[in-house]
Amino acid sequence: MNKPSKQWKEFGQLIDIVDIRIGKQQRKLVKLKKHYQDLLSIIEQKWQQIEQQQENLKTLNVEDEPNALKLLFMRRESTKSAIESLFFDASVNRQDAEELALEIAEVEAEKRRLEKRKDALGELREELRYVKS
Repeated sequence: MNKPSKQWKEFGQLIDIVDIRIGKQQRKLVKLKKHYQDLLSIIEQKWQQIEQQQENLKTLNVEDEPNALKLLFMRRESTKSAIESLFFDASVNRQDAEELALEIAEVEAEKRRLEKRKDALGELREELRYVKS
């Protein structure tokens, strides 16, 4: 049985290194996708809260209490302020989600590139195995 050439062993080591990098990208991808899903659920919660506040705004009415009209306007302004705050939070989270989606795309592209490199190295290693004979 022929002893594998030094180049053939080096290709094996390179392939192992690329495998490690692919695994690292895969773990990073899983983490990013989980964070992305968390952001999407937070955004959905914010929109539900906005809808609740809008319903609350629609149902405000004058009650039988001292300074009822003044209190109605204060409640209305407070509810509008809460809606604006929730909308701003949802917008910030949406922007973060868009940036995260771009990062996910970059990581996926890097992973695909590494997988192509691994395949090419594997092919070259096999060619070296047969060239020696």
